[in-house]
Amino acid sequence: MQGELFRNQSLKNKYEEIFDQAYNALNSEQKKAVDKIDGTVLVNAGPGTGKTQILALRIGKILKETDIAPHNILCLTYTDSATISMRNRLVQIIGPTGHQVHIFTFHGFCNQVIQENLDIFGSYRSLEPINDLERVDVFREIIDQIPDDNILKRFKSDKYYEAKRLRNLFDLMKKENIEPQDFLAIIDTHLQEQKESDAFIAKRKTTLKNGTTYEKGDFRDDWYATFAQKFEETKAAIQQFDKLNQVLDKKERYDFHDMILWVLKAFRENEYLLLQYQERYQYFLVDEYQDTNIAQYLWLSDSIVI
Repeated sequence: MQGELFRNQSLKNKYEEIFDQAYNALNSEQKKAVDKIDGTVLVNAGPGTGKTQILALRIGKILKETDIAPHNILCLTYTDSATISMRNRLVQIIGPTGHQVHIFTFHGFCNQVIQENLDIFGSYRSLEPINDLERVDVFREIIDQIPDDNILKRFKSDKYYEAKRLRNLFDLMKKENIEPQDFLAIIDTHLQEQKESDAFIAKRKTTLKNGTTYEKGDFRDDWYATFAQKFEETKAAIQQFDKLNQVLDKKERYDFHDMILWVLKAFRENEYLLLQYQERYQYFLVDEYQDTNIAQYLWLSDSIVI
């Protein structure tokens, strides 16, 4: 049975020639990656060496030599501009069929899964991704709820000074799929390891202005206290993480990183949902795979590929 790529006879000759020219321009190793239709393929190469071209040609090869429909192929990229670039590259090589291949950013695909299954993701009738203006309001609301005796609270200058740092910290936690209690444990372990090292051992006898004397070889608790103090703001910020989710839940909104984590969790817990998408997409391809963060890697390896 003829493959999906060249079913339209009027375009067959034109795009067969274009495809063959692009394929023949590859070196032997690149051809191996394109020719391997089934199974896992990892292309490890430097910038500008044609990885995106290989990916586009492999999609064409799959469509040419199998009965898979274009919409049963999922290609994931990292930016909206990369999806446009991949789409254009694919259309140039295989023709109009390239418009039918599903090409998304990670966040775009996960957002589609959420919107297609709102009953699973909270049953909110207006559940939507948060926009930039709403993000500003969310973090201001979090800061307004911080108690006056908290180290993060500011009463002078810009009271919302910590908003950007909180946002960056929470983004990191979601990208790396780190729960607050795990992050706090990592910090405590690091502090304990440093305390047991020789970093805070006096190298010579020293007498401080307050009269405290440290002999050579003594543990400098003053040094350690200064070192540990640097982590107090971070620990206080981590403890605000749950408030972010509470505020987003109240507003019936979710951010980009939630998209990945929610779908990861849903696929792990709902086998039927996972099987639906595994059945829909027979091939998964990822451009710039080396840029995956922990959450994206888990989403691919634990949820989709299995």
